[in-house]
Amino acid sequence: MQLDDWAANTLANVMADLLAGGRVEVFDGAGVLLAACAFADPPFALAKDGAIAAHPFPPAIAENDGAPATFIARDAAGLQVLAGSAGYRDADPPPEMKFKTRLIVKDADVLVESFVFSLALTGEALP
Repeated sequence: MQLDDWAANTLANVMADLLAGGRVEVFDGAGVLLAACAFADPPFALAKDGAIAAHPFPPAIAENDGAPATFIARDAAGLQVLAGSAGYRDADPPPEMKFKTRLIVKDADVLVESFVFSLALTGEALP
């Protein structure tokens, strides 16, 4: 199944609205919570080509040491909305949530490089 761009953009914008006032919880490979990063207000720019990018996150304070591996994005009520991969910005394959450092260090600032999610493959037209 493929979504046309307008439909993917609409759905991505709705997903972004769901995350307003929410946070992203970042975990290491063993499932240890490394940090909880609040979304900016508003959390995302408008979707384009089925993808949507988060506005810069305010710095968070790390709760534990570790290498980011996964994330869960939660709405303002704490309900899970999205989950995916996290890691260093130059990792291969690229993670969905990218950090400026390879390791998160307890009590240090946590700086998110980028966070983008996509609902459609770009550059492919529907038949």
